[in-house]
Amino acid sequence: MLEQLPAGNAGVPISSPLFSPRLLAVQALLLYSVLRIAPNMLWQTIIGLNILADHGLYAPTTHLTPTDTFSFDAATVAGQITNPNSALACAPINIYADACDSSREHRPFLICNSAMFLKDPGSTLQSLAPMQTTPFITGIFGTPLGQDANGRNVGGGGLDTFGFHSACASVSGSTAAVAQTRQWSLTDAVGTSSAFFAEVLQNLFHRWHQNPAELAVLMAREADPIRHWIRTKLPIDVRGAAIDHLRLHANPLLAQGPLLRSLLSDLQDIIPRYQYWSVLDPRPGMPSLPNRFADGGNLENTGVAALLAYSDIDTVVAFVNSSVPMQPAAYGVADGQGGFLPGTALVIDDSLPPLFGYQPYGAGRPGENEGYVPYGHGPSDRHSVYANNQLFDQAAFPRLLQGLWAASGNGSYANPAIFTQRLAVLPNLWFGVTSAREVTVIWSYLGFVTSWAALFANNQSVQAIIEAERSNNGFPNYSTLDTNLSATQINLLANLTSWCVGEAKGAKVFSQLFN
Repeated sequence: MLEQLPAGNAGVPISSPLFSPRLLAVQALLLYSVLRIAPNMLWQTIIGLNILADHGLYAPTTHLTPTDTFSFDAATVAGQITNPNSALACAPINIYADACDSSREHRPFLICNSAMFLKDPGSTLQSLAPMQTTPFITGIFGTPLGQDANGRNVGGGGLDTFGFHSACASVSGSTAAVAQTRQWSLTDAVGTSSAFFAEVLQNLFHRWHQNPAELAVLMAREADPIRHWIRTKLPIDVRGAAIDHLRLHANPLLAQGPLLRSLLSDLQDIIPRYQYWSVLDPRPGMPSLPNRFADGGNLENTGVAALLAYSDIDTVVAFVNSSVPMQPAAYGVADGQGGFLPGTALVIDDSLPPLFGYQPYGAGRPGENEGYVPYGHGPSDRHSVYANNQLFDQAAFPRLLQGLWAASGNGSYANPAIFTQRLAVLPNLWFGVTSAREVTVIWSYLGFVTSWAALFANNQSVQAIIEAERSNNGFPNYSTLDTNLSATQINLLANLTSWCVGEAKGAKVFSQLFN
């Protein structure tokens, strides 16, 4: 059963070898060669084809441009979309199942995080502004410093989600008229929030531009699965042309020609781009350049900051599913006396320290900071893109390290690393966190758990699989650069993580939230 995934399982698409970075890049090349999809929409289109389409959540034109949008419920659709815009009455609009719809299971509220590139005034440096997509509104909720591609200030709120990716035509109070070629879709939201992998593909295109023969060898070797993808995913009327292009690019002699190099050069522009205008500085009627967008995890990978922008959230469960296992290190949090606080000499994922105002772990190379150093201290700030992520007091960070380590068994890894903190929230204008309050945060840090593995003591075949995955692939801390996992790896991850939540001690931690 470990080698099988049931139909409809969310892991099915990524269990295919076609979801490896190299074959995703081949898909992008074929989409551009045959359908001339704009390079900055290729990654999103791949997500639509491979992830959303199987669930009926991708309604494209024959050229694979999304035509759908989404909202919260029928009342929101009528109030925000169709009543004010009669032309959208027949548009495909996906809605979230809610308590009023007894025929569908209730779904949790969606927050889809991405980020927009900003220019720092007076310099060539760039930073990232956090952006949220929800069933109601989409935009930059905070007021981060920096300017968009048009030299305008950003942030301050959002637009009705369907109206994002638009130009402002006029404004009257809180109502705006916009000009757009199509509505903001789930393909845009999910594709942009995973755009880190567009950068991975961009690097592959650059590499193949230097060495087209490498691409030709790959396409020839993987011709059969690529043909299967063409026949099952692409519109019928372009499948023949796509197979012809596959044959052309797989020819090592033709691959050296100028055509393929030209295509690969164009594909360097695969990073998503969209129209953006700020509710603080709308400038109706002004033409504007599109802005580049990035994966939300490039800026803040836990999602905690996005949640705390909502003043009514007082409890957070943060699952830190990292490729970095928590493990002992040479340095920790300085104690002010030349040493380190006990229980803090640990390496953890880079996303956590900045939430407390600390730079990610420094390994202590000459001239660099050692251990965990606050931003603004030491000779230079590493990972400056995270410098505006602080939400909690610095004094709480050592307690987080100590608590996670103790919960895991102080190095025995006998138990899940689950630790609860009561934390004071600091206002953060970058993320739109305006209310100072206290919240309860349950941190669940992914790691190997020996008491879970011991459950399979009487099943040597499963034990052997687990040990092989741990030794050869780092289970459960798989590299997050891997876009495809096997069914076995997905099932092991699902079983371990669900067991950690349901395990007796852990269940009490989570269940008390609902008393």
